[in-house]
Amino acid sequence: MLNAKNSSKFTKNSKILIGLAAILTVLYILSFTKSCTSTDKREKVKTALVNQKYKNSIESIILQDATGTLVLKNIGSFWTVARDTESINGPIQLRVDIPASPERINNFIEELIKVRNLYKISDKINSNSSLGLTNGTEFHIRYNYTNESSDSESFHELIFGNQDFSLSSRYLMTGSNTQVYEIDTSLDTYLTTSVQSWAEPYIISREIVSTDIQTITAISTEKAYKSINKITGKSEQADKLLELRHGGIPTSDQILDSSKSETLLGLDIENGDKSSIKIKINPLANQESTYLVETNYFDSEGELIYNSYSTISSWTYNKIKEITL
Repeated sequence: MLNAKNSSKFTKNSKILIGLAAILTVLYILSFTKSCTSTDKREKVKTALVNQKYKNSIESIILQDATGTLVLKNIGSFWTVARDTESINGPIQLRVDIPASPERINNFIEELIKVRNLYKISDKINSNSSLGLTNGTEFHIRYNYTNESSDSESFHELIFGNQDFSLSSRYLMTGSNTQVYEIDTSLDTYLTTSVQSWAEPYIISREIVSTDIQTITAISTEKAYKSINKITGKSEQADKLLELRHGGIPTSDQILDSSKSETLLGLDIENGDKSSIKIKINPLANQESTYLVETNYFDSEGELIYNSYSTISSWTYNKIKEITL
């Protein structure tokens, strides 16, 4: 009698559990169906941030955030990067530039001209908006290009704000209207005004020099060396010299102050195509264990092609002496 009673109770409980499982299954299927049939209420816009036809006409790109401003400039055969302390709409002061990384800039432009989905979330932004587009933390990209049809310059601006709550999108405006969009985060890696992120890293630019070094004449004025040395022909020393990297861009004041001191080490370099490079290294004013490098590039006729200034550490300076003296 007891076993029959327990069996009946077990059968009843099983039926209840099966019924609950069936109800939960139906609810799950209904919720899944609802989510699949629901539509995104945001307006989707399929577009590129920069028209592809302007890809080869871009002359400069200005990058600005709360920490400063960088100017990327196309000077024909290569790009340069310069630090600019003025506001994005202010006057441009004298800048000190160095060759930029062509690979990074090309990748950046490819991202700008890529067709992607934008989602409009508002037609107008409020002054107290939490989207990060008007509070000083936004990131500006301003680019100009030559309009071949009218032979005039055109300027456009993109403004990037905060990421959304899921960190998968970022808010975006253009300088021409107040509409706010969401864009994916694929451009985030380019939203920086760090010089090192954009500059070609080498002391001797591989964008300007595309031939082998034939001779290096090093002249040291330091008491410990006080010597002249000449390296002729393709050599291991030349290869090592080409691998050395700089530490960034000095300020105009640092260049002016450092130029008053005696040059510690000078390098006269002749290349296989008869072009040449002259390098002067001075101690950097008010910066212990840091040196100023002035690099001048000349064509085969002796005409100056490009002049740049960069900084190096004491380790790199000693390495140059080790290689060339």
